[in-house]
Amino acid sequence: MKSDFEQLIVAKNYIAVLQKENEALKAEVENQFKMRKKLEAALKAEKELKEKMTPKEKIQIKADLYVRQQKESLESCTNKLRDCRKLTKQLQAELIKTKLGLANGK
Repeated sequence: MKSDFEQLIVAKNYIAVLQKENEALKAEVENQFKMRKKLEAALKAEKELKEKMTPKEKIQIKADLYVRQQKESLESCTNKLRDCRKLTKQLQAELIKTKLGLANGK
């Protein structure tokens, strides 16, 4: 059994650890709160900006977004087509090798 003094030291160390953990948690909560406030302010500013936009500006933004999406889609399709062409060439080469192997084997 531990003496009262040893138990007191263990309790003191445990309290110190809990205090450090509490300080770290407080700092994290404060950081999260600051981040939330910044995000809320940014969202509010964006909403105000959208409200001040003319219909023509809103249409232009939507058109720009649509164009960007279409470019990304086109790029994706181009990459897929390139990959398919490579695969087709590989399969054709394998087919030719297989046919040559069968022809030479006979």
